[in-house]
Amino acid sequence: MPDNTLVHSIKWSGLGEIGAKLITPVTTMILARILTPEAFGVVAICNMLVSFIDIIVDAGFGKYIVQADFKSKDECDISANVSFWVQLGIACTIWLLILIFRHDIAYLLGNDSYDKVIVIASLQLIIVSLISIQTGLLRRKFEFKKLFKIRIVTAAMPLLVSVPLSIILNSYWALIIGNLCSASANAVMLFILSDWKPSFVFSYSILKKMWGFSSWSMFEGLAHWTIFWIDIFIIGRLYSAFYVGLYKNTTQIIVSLIGMITAAMSPVLLSNFSRIKDVNTSNHLLYLIEKLFMYAMLPLGVILFFYRDIFTLIILGEKWMSGSIILGLWGAMMVISIFIYSFPAEAFKSRGIPKILFLYQVSYLCCIIPVCWYFAEIDFWSFVYARVCCVFFQMFLFVMFVKKYLLWNFKTYFSMITKPLTVAFVLLLSCMFIRYFMPASSDLYWQVIALVLTSILYSGFLFCFFRKDIVSTFKMLKHK
Repeated sequence: MPDNTLVHSIKWSGLGEIGAKLITPVTTMILARILTPEAFGVVAICNMLVSFIDIIVDAGFGKYIVQADFKSKDECDISANVSFWVQLGIACTIWLLILIFRHDIAYLLGNDSYDKVIVIASLQLIIVSLISIQTGLLRRKFEFKKLFKIRIVTAAMPLLVSVPLSIILNSYWALIIGNLCSASANAVMLFILSDWKPSFVFSYSILKKMWGFSSWSMFEGLAHWTIFWIDIFIIGRLYSAFYVGLYKNTTQIIVSLIGMITAAMSPVLLSNFSRIKDVNTSNHLLYLIEKLFMYAMLPLGVILFFYRDIFTLIILGEKWMSGSIILGLWGAMMVISIFIYSFPAEAFKSRGIPKILFLYQVSYLCCIIPVCWYFAEIDFWSFVYARVCCVFFQMFLFVMFVKKYLLWNFKTYFSMITKPLTVAFVLLLSCMFIRYFMPASSDLYWQVIALVLTSILYSGFLFCFFRKDIVSTFKMLKHK
């Protein structure tokens, strides 16, 4: 691997995700003031189905293309062609099944009036099947600069399409059409920028070889999907589209924000860890990455929780204020989840043990599903609190699995992250102190003052006591 490949890859991948995630909130800010929570609820139901089937269509082949050690370029090209045709065939078959059984599927998802929108939204599956392999090949070659350009254009499409259509149509169709345009733009740019083009080549022996790895990767992807979408399924079955939209749109803001980190880091980590064969080197690299990102992400979780009303008002508008507590709780939960799930997950995949990650996820689901369903039947807000509290069980699984299967040295790990944990704890105490003594703290005007004061105090504390540690950690990461 060339020098500084990791740093350059993170830079371009990060710029792509940051750019996209900056565009996405702007789009959401505008759309949330035009459309109702019910409209977002309908689209959330459709996206739940599309994202589920997309994992089946990909079948884990995209990750195989990134990770596999091919003996020659010809073997890589043949594997890419096999993946392409299999994915396209699966996508077309599933879309036809959705068309035929659309009424039954809509009823299963909570409302049989969703049948037409589900069929149209599912066209994304065919489009995505055309681009999965090009994306994997670009990641394999660390061509994240090209992916950066594609990511920005793709993210801009809903802003350019959905916003004008929402004014004209004032319905969820504006969001559906925007998603289709975004997927189409992604496909066109990938075919233009990718050196690889599909050809009529197929090999059953290579398909069999790929399936041995990809099957577990697909199961892992389905389990990951269930973790993040089981909420919507439960709410959709028990509550109206209003609550689906309220919950999904506020949590999606957090997922988009945190996703700037995970989506930027995950493909880079998988590509790099797949090339590092020494376990100790791989683990130490991950320790450094987690430490560096904890300095930024843990304080972000604290601030999102304490100043959730401000962020909800600015991003979504006044009619979404009842969802501010969802935004705050999910902000804290997702930040923790990055370090105990998202980053270690890439290590599991890179070491060729996705079935262990799958076991991790299934164990977590055994907690989430019964707990969330039980509390959802009590009332909506009991469900919200119960879902967030499930992260404590995820912490237990994290310690158990990474110690046994990734061979983490927790003494070394905790010694490395002590300082960023200290910074986050100091910020937590500061927020509690300032919010407690600030007059009329429930007023948004005073919350803004408190937020500015907290940010100044935190920045000064970080600069005075931890600047050298951050710089030295970054230099070590760059060297590795």
